[in-house]
Amino acid sequence: MFNEGLSLDQAPPISVPFRFFLTAPIFAIIIGVLILTNDASLLLNRYSDIAIAIVHLFTLGILSMIIVGAMQQMMPVLAGAVIKKPILFANTVHTTLTLGTILFALYFILHLKILLMIATALLGLSFLTFFIVSIRLLFKVKFLNSTVIAMRIFVVVGLITILLGLHLAGSHIADNIGQTHYSIVSIHILFGIFGFATLIIMGVAFQVIPMFYVAKSFPKFIENRVPFIIVFLLLVYTLFEFASFDLTIVKLSFVIFISAFAYFGIHSLNNRKRPIFDVTLLYWKTSLYMLIIGLFVWFFAKEDVSYLLSILFGLGFLFSLLQGMIYKIIPFLCWFHLTSKGYFTVPTMRELIVENMIRIQFYMYMSSLVFFILAFFLTPIFIYIAAGLFIFSNLFFLFNLILALKKYNEIAKTDPMDMSSFQMPS
Repeated sequence: MFNEGLSLDQAPPISVPFRFFLTAPIFAIIIGVLILTNDASLLLNRYSDIAIAIVHLFTLGILSMIIVGAMQQMMPVLAGAVIKKPILFANTVHTTLTLGTILFALYFILHLKILLMIATALLGLSFLTFFIVSIRLLFKVKFLNSTVIAMRIFVVVGLITILLGLHLAGSHIADNIGQTHYSIVSIHILFGIFGFATLIIMGVAFQVIPMFYVAKSFPKFIENRVPFIIVFLLLVYTLFEFASFDLTIVKLSFVIFISAFAYFGIHSLNNRKRPIFDVTLLYWKTSLYMLIIGLFVWFFAKEDVSYLLSILFGLGFLFSLLQGMIYKIIPFLCWFHLTSKGYFTVPTMRELIVENMIRIQFYMYMSSLVFFILAFFLTPIFIYIAAGLFIFSNLFFLFNLILALKKYNEIAKTDPMDMSSFQMPS
């Protein structure tokens, strides 16, 4: 089942990724509440303060939170890049990321510059700690495969993304919005979506789809070349943006290569070697289809469709896939840590989170996604229905994760040699 290079004995304590995964749906609930309590016209305007606050609650509180948490699990296991003090590292990154995200969003709501200053310092500490340590560890790894290479590219591009973000925050603090400010904003967004997020998802998909779904591997060109092509296109886009060149060819290239990744991901999932239905497939397939749709909307749209793109890329592509990933990772981690402690009979991965519970959460989430999209095409009123469903879906998501953790803790407190401990907790 496990690919070459998988080092399970080097995994960090289970509390390391769990704290990040459990925090993400809480930020999602906060986003839902903010949507419910604000005017729809402001929510649909990409330049409004509340829209900017919500976008960064998503990118920092959900997207970054899950990716940073997952990376602390994946680096030792998939790359053999072991963080020496994982608890201290996780505490530092998680605390500063959580507080920095809250204060950053509050700045756009309360307009107190001191909040932005503190938030920038906290977020800078969080991300620079994470990326500098990650770069140092990953570039020492000797065994290289497509996932490790994608991780290396991700941490470098991620660091660039964060430095651009810190520059933009510093410009706001100093009230120094120069002529190139909005060009840097565009570059920061593209690095965030196609660099920070998409590259790590590619790296995860190269390993997780064949491993967890007993599916075909991606073509070697996709695994070994496309991540580098994406980086090259990001650099070309940056040059063209500053030089005010026509971006059509660059955008088309992004569409072609990222769509190719999505296509082969869907193809692999549809042609699994063991075609047993798994509810998490719904998240992965939804995510990859939404990625393709989002790319084509981004390329062909002639008017401002920023709201629609944020829904398609943010909720349709990224959050859908990350939920599906977490639903696979958490049961696997619970199973792995229990068996490594000597428990011979433990709940299966499907027993730790009941599949019907995941299915219910998926349909609630998809309903919210549909109404968010309808709010763009029909009436802004639908955004409030979407927000309500989004809140309930994330409450359910959080409940499912807590339930798995509760089952794990109940078993972990028993004696592995006590046969009664083998009974599944209620």
